[in-house]
This record gives sequence, structure tokens and C-alpha cells, in this order.
Amino acid sequence: MALRSYIHSSFDPRRIPGLHSWWDASDSASVTLDGGRVSRLSDKSGNGRHLTNTTSGSTQPSYVARARNGLNVLRCVSASNQRLFVPNSLATYKFLHNGTPSFFISVGSFGTSDNPNTGYTQFDSGPSYGQVGIFFGFDDTASSATNNGLNFGVNSGTGSVASANNGSSYPASVQNIITPQVVNVLDMLLDVGNTTPANRAIFKVNGGSNITFNTRSITPANQDSGFNFTVGTTGNGYGGLTGDICELMLFSQQPTEAARDLIRRYLGAKWGVTVA
Repeated sequence: MALRSYIHSSFDPRRIPGLHSWWDASDSASVTLDGGRVSRLSDKSGNGRHLTNTTSGSTQPSYVARARNGLNVLRCVSASNQRLFVPNSLATYKFLHNGTPSFFISVGSFGTSDNPNTGYTQFDSGPSYGQVGIFFGFDDTASSATNNGLNFGVNSGTGSVASANNGSSYPASVQNIITPQVVNVLDMLLDVGNTTPANRAIFKVNGGSNITFNTRSITPANQDSGFNFTVGTTGNGYGGLTGDICELMLFSQQPTEAARDLIRRYLGAKWGVTVA
């Protein structure tokens, strides 16, 4: 049996403790269409945290068959701020910013095809760094200070506890580490309440070397975010993604290193990404 087929048939993320949410665009049975656009992507974790957008029209992502490694994807265009969100989720995703050790891993692409010199949001639960929530995206601004930088922030309501952005610039460690329109496996360990700042946000691209984001002494938030957990734009519907959303998992605790490696290899084999 080929490695890819074996990994697919033998691995189930639900066996890993702490799986909080899991959305898999390749699974057509978990996708609900509305006039050819996606109105719902069901949560496969079993926890019922389904991504939805019941407003028919251009704000719903497209569903594209066999787009990545022969698998279906959600495709977003930034000009339309296409998005899905978990309704009434203000408290549900608090663990991502309140200091709870957690983990997220995503497969997808960021783009520059229709609106370069802008930022793109993969997922978010707040509108800006000054608000409680978490943000993950990509900045394609032409300035050398921010060009092609992965943009990440855990926000406490008074500032960022951990982020890629340091003022108006990005450190070299997060610039030009992914290629626009190329699918990557991206993951981060989050422990924003850690007393050792260097351990608050540790990121990997395709299982490579650790990248530690800027961290600060600000206390993590103890209140709920003011915006629903949203995929494809910021929580308030701006900063739309151009690119594909393939698969996304969130864990409300940190899996072991062996488990994290297994998840990376599963996703890499499935989506045709070489993982170290």
C-alpha cells in the first residue's frame, strides 16, 4: 500500500487528546453548498463547531474540485471578503488567547493574484491588535519592512502578548518564508501565559526549524473575544484571504511532539507537501 494511502486509512486526529475543532475541505460530505458556494463546513472533531455563512452571495467561498493534490478546497478571493465563522463562539475559542497551552495546524495558501500590497487573513477572532483575540495571516505589503511576512498576533485587549509584527515591521525570521499561492503545512504551539517569553509562540513551516515570534510581558486576556472565530477574514469581515483553505485543526492543549509530527506528516502526505 502506498504511504499516502496508508497514512490516510490509519490516522484519525480525533484520537489525539485536545482536538477542539477540525475542518477538512477535501471531505465533500462535510461541505454544504448554496448556489455553488460554501455555506457550511462541518466540524469533524465531533464537537459541533461548524463554520457557516448563510448569507447567499459573494461573501461565501467557492468550492473547487481536485484543486490541490487531487483534493477539493475552499477558495477565497480577498476583494469579496469571503469567509465562514463559528456562530456564538465568543467564549469557545478563548483558549487561543487566555494563556492556555494550545496548538493549531493548517494547510492552505496565501495569495497575491488579485490584490497585492495588502494583508490576508486565514483565521481571526478579533479585529485588530488592540482587541482581545487571535489573528493569523500573511502581509504582502511591498515595503521591505513587511514584505511577504507571516502575520500573527495574540491580543489581550491592551496589546499583543505574542506577535510577528513588531511595531510597523516584521523580523527577518517571518519574512519570505512561504511562497504565495503555494500550499504549506503551517503550525504553532501557543502558550502565551508562559513565564519564558521565548516559549509563548513557536512556529514551524512544513515541519522545519522553530521560529519564535516576538513576545512581550503583557498579561494574557481573561475575557472573551468580542468577535466570532472567523476563517477567511478578520473577525469583523475585513482583510480577506486570497488563497485556498485546505484543512485546519485546533487543539485546546499541546499534543506531544510525536503527535505533532504525526499530524504534520499526515497532512503533508495527504496534500502533497514535503514535510521535514
